[in-house]
Amino acid sequence: MSIKPIKEKKIYEEIVEQIKQLMANGNLNPGDRLPSERELAERLQVSRASVREAVKSLEIMAFVETKPGEGTFIRSHNSDEIILPLAMFLAVEKSSIFDMFEIRRIFETATARMAAERATEDEIARIYHYYKQMEESISFKDSEKGEEYDTLFHYSIAEASRNGLLIRLYRTLNEDFARAISTARGQLYIYKENPQLILDQHKRIYEAISRHNPWKASQAMLEHVTFAEEELSKSLANK
Repeated sequence: MSIKPIKEKKIYEEIVEQIKQLMANGNLNPGDRLPSERELAERLQVSRASVREAVKSLEIMAFVETKPGEGTFIRSHNSDEIILPLAMFLAVEKSSIFDMFEIRRIFETATARMAAERATEDEIARIYHYYKQMEESISFKDSEKGEEYDTLFHYSIAEASRNGLLIRLYRTLNEDFARAISTARGQLYIYKENPQLILDQHKRIYEAISRHNPWKASQAMLEHVTFAEEELSKSLANK
């Protein structure tokens, strides 16, 4: 019998899950206004910082939008008619980590290729910045910060693709990607040589994009995602 350790969720993730479930059940509908940050914190008995982090995550995933001076609202159906059904599906369906890696192969090789074709100097500089932050985190053996900058590295590549629909789909899937990446990193760091290998893979991705080489960017990204999946499979097989 295979028993897996229980992973403790962060408070903001619990808040996100509650709000997503309310949306999936129809208790929160497009156009509805969320309670204020203070009210949510009081109802949930959590800190306002946790509420802010949860709302930020929901914004990234395109579930909500914040209107200055008005509040935070569930996104309305319009150009999101493709995005929101997918978001609602993900709110209640739990995909396996290997399903997520398959999706990553499709999305991230595409975004890397398009970023290599379209990225501006500023966008390339942003990708490089997050790569350097990853490098620094690895040198200090700070895996939590490394994971954060890893996520930002990949997201900055998606933004550089300049494809609005693809970016929004990526935002919608971002939380599930982040969970998959988080779990994978915990497994990947079991082997001491892996952090440097992962950093080298990110460097190749960055260099291909900075040189505007779509084929190499796509291949470098595929190499990275495939490596992560294979290492994770190896670790799980040993349990």
